[in-house]
Amino acid sequence: MTSKRQEIIEYLQRKPNATAAEISHALRTTLQNIRHHLSILIEQGVVEVASQEAARKRGRPALYYSLASHIHEHNLDGLVHSLLGEYIQQSPDELTQGRLERIAKRLAQPDESGNFTLMHRLYRAVQRLNEMHYQARWEARTRAPHFILGHCPYLSILPEHPELCLIDRYLLESLLEVPTEQIDMLARDSRGATYCMFLVKER
Repeated sequence: MTSKRQEIIEYLQRKPNATAAEISHALRTTLQNIRHHLSILIEQGVVEVASQEAARKRGRPALYYSLASHIHEHNLDGLVHSLLGEYIQQSPDELTQGRLERIAKRLAQPDESGNFTLMHRLYRAVQRLNEMHYQARWEARTRAPHFILGHCPYLSILPEHPELCLIDRYLLESLLEVPTEQIDMLARDSRGATYCMFLVKER
């Protein structure tokens, strides 16, 4: 997380329900820059727009921002960051891949009860990943199916742990039982929403 976003978080801890202009003035940076960082923090689920009721209390039609309610409930990001640092980043490269694969298999909880078609496994993977808040879907394409993840549950710590993208790949491969290749990472669609896309390599 950039220092500017951390400053925004610390400011909202001291002063909940603040406007972008107020944050801009307090942190002595441009309004455009603050709005840029606020949009990223909202996408990461760290900051949220205050309710319309809160805005009316101020008597102005401006948007008011506050820390997301769940931020005060845990320090899971900090814990996961520390655990990954100890478990993954301190390992030799040749051990890291195997450890990431084992983490992914634990997360996937694959169903080994029968021989399913790829289409069945695609639907099963969508269901399992959406239970994990990935906003997953798949699309049929001429070359091969494409699997899309519309939300990254780990986005807030992804800059420090890019290896989590590899866990996503291993998750898919564990659920689909075929190789995959990531072809888009945090790309933006026509509405500006981010997504990651994987090519499903049918055997």
